[in-house]
Amino acid sequence: MTFAIRSWRPQARRQAFAPRFFDDEWFARPFRLAFQDSPGWLPPVDIEETDVAVVVRASVPGFQPDEIEVMTADGDLIIQGAQDDGSQPSTSEGSRYHVRERRAGRFYRRVPLPVRTTAAGADARYEQGVLTVRIPKAEEARAATIAIESA
Repeated sequence: MTFAIRSWRPQARRQAFAPRFFDDEWFARPFRLAFQDSPGWLPPVDIEETDVAVVVRASVPGFQPDEIEVMTADGDLIIQGAQDDGSQPSTSEGSRYHVRERRAGRFYRRVPLPVRTTAAGADARYEQGVLTVRIPKAEEARAATIAIESA
């Protein structure tokens, strides 16, 4: 019977694990969102894919439609906006805030779209604090049925 002596190298095991861990989408996504070049806060979004379009819903309560800008670039949807944050002193003498929890100011969100889309025919609606953007899928990204022929 032969025994081999192996040196213990904890760094090697950690180095083999670390790249996979940090490249994992589950782990990396929150860090990308937190450290992206974004002034202000990030509105939460829902991304839905239908047969013919991608629908993105963003919660941006308290904004007017003219304070929000929506565009597409490099396969991403960009939603940004700004409004007065109310940081100006109150006009009434002696008033002060005790609690300020409502979000205001600037926001920026860049959302990678799951499939190729086309800006032609895209539309956006803002209703009760929810921005809904519908972007049609590019023709090559749409599902198609392929007929089977028998020989």
